[in-house]
Amino acid sequence: MDADPLSEESQVLYCANHPGRETLLRCNKCNKPICLACAVQTPVGYRCKECVREHQKVYFNAAPRDYPVAFVVGFGVAAVTAPLVGLVVGSLGLVGILVAFLVGSGAGSVLAQVIRRAVQRRRGRYLPLVTLTGILLGVLVGNLAFLRATGLFPLLTLPMLVFTVLALAAAYPQLR
Repeated sequence: MDADPLSEESQVLYCANHPGRETLLRCNKCNKPICLACAVQTPVGYRCKECVREHQKVYFNAAPRDYPVAFVVGFGVAAVTAPLVGLVVGSLGLVGILVAFLVGSGAGSVLAQVIRRAVQRRRGRYLPLVTLTGILLGVLVGNLAFLRATGLFPLLTLPMLVFTVLALAAAYPQLR
């Protein structure tokens, strides 16, 4: 005689991550019981966060040396170019804001492509954050060195701040 189908359904399951929560869901990959808070909807059904993270690892192929390379390239390029860009767009006055809007995101895109080539187009989970940290520190250090050498601090002009924000906003998604 076949087993009663209601006996399987009446079995109470508890979430593997939250033992106090009853659930009817299971991960469609590992079959672990999960609650709605632990479930991630994918095109093929609900999966637990561990299975989703394991699947995402396939896309991240950065070598450990790629992180310092990305940091140094971002830092170096930003430290050299930021004071010069700040001096140019800052000296243009209100037109400098327009120039910053027009050129800032393009400069960020070019910098992102330079960094991607430096790391041989590999992707890392934290590579965009490491790179943006390098760029921000490069902008700050470059402007501080320029201040020490000339007495001018171009970072504090509105056009330079607009340029920097747009460049970072354009570089981040390309490095993801």
